[in-house]
Amino acid sequence: MSLSTIRLPLSGTSIKTETGWTLSGCLPPSRSLTSIAIDADSFVIGRRPGVNLQVSSARVSGRHAELLRVGDHLFIRDLGSTNGTFVNRRRVRQPTPIGDGAHIEIADLEFRLEMRKSTVNFSPLKKTAECIDTMESEWILSQFDRLIREREVVSFFQPIIDLENNAIIGYEALARSTVPGLENPGMMFQTAQMVSREVELSLICRQRAMEGSTQLPTGSRIFVNTHPMESLTIDLLPSITVLRRKYPETPIIVEIHEGAIHDPKMMGDLARELRDLSVEIAYDDFGAGQARLVELVKVPPDYLKFDMCLIRNIHEADPQQRRMLKMLVDMARDIPTITLAEGIENQNEADVCRELGFQLAQGYYFGRPMKVDQAAAFAAIQQSKVASGM
Repeated sequence: MSLSTIRLPLSGTSIKTETGWTLSGCLPPSRSLTSIAIDADSFVIGRRPGVNLQVSSARVSGRHAELLRVGDHLFIRDLGSTNGTFVNRRRVRQPTPIGDGAHIEIADLEFRLEMRKSTVNFSPLKKTAECIDTMESEWILSQFDRLIREREVVSFFQPIIDLENNAIIGYEALARSTVPGLENPGMMFQTAQMVSREVELSLICRQRAMEGSTQLPTGSRIFVNTHPMESLTIDLLPSITVLRRKYPETPIIVEIHEGAIHDPKMMGDLARELRDLSVEIAYDDFGAGQARLVELVKVPPDYLKFDMCLIRNIHEADPQQRRMLKMLVDMARDIPTITLAEGIENQNEADVCRELGFQLAQGYYFGRPMKVDQAAAFAAIQQSKVASGM
């Protein structure tokens, strides 16, 4: 459920609604009327196991169509199905905004889209509110086109700290935007997903990060992110090669999510290619899903970033959890790999991470993501503190 407020400029009335999207239709084999809650931001319908709504119709493709929630708006897109997706009898050929009462056909299945609401501060101008909602849905796609066309990504930099002396050794580059409706990375990449442009957006984020990094202290290590949809060889490697040519002296570390590290041979080939470019690798979010210890040993990264779920409130954890974490830290350091604790929010967590043997740290306790000019000023202050022994 989501809580939204729609302001109607003509009357000044505020309508607050709790909304929940549902599909109503007759599913095979029983063909009895069923109501299905759209309970995920990416809701996939198809015949294949593992989708959000699995239907047993031979005319439905394995992954047939997808419903995408962006804020309070809902879109539908066809996933390359054989027999098509239709909204109000029109075939869907691109991400299309849909609203309450829409008639949806998935091959030979039919659904009605409904938005269940409980409304507070009722206003008689409901129809106006729905028109505004549809206009906003279409508007956000045009905003995304502008973001890509004009490269309106703003890089923020979060400091990475040496736990031994609290010196800043580098920064993780994080994407933001000044485009209305797409200010944060979640909204940017959700919208990119609707139009299958996640890779294009990821490439722009790295380019903008490296452009901004030139204003940071010389020698700062710049940790840049990747997207799971990127091919490591087709998308990532060529883009990093170009960046290395443009920024030959900047230490670059490529962060790869641990969920993408599933092919040790491919990772080994990529690691060799990147190291030939003097570019290092970090495995990101270690421990958030599967630990992937086999890949860690077979293709050791230069840096291993332990996910904040392992770090949060570690000072309150029982001895067994601390022993487990220390074992992982010791194993990584023996490889050898530099260990980094993510998401540190207070001194107690920082102190325990030092005791466990972490070498680097990142989190709000040491500094929030900042615009590049703020990050440069913060670095000067931090350097002064380190030099004075504070």
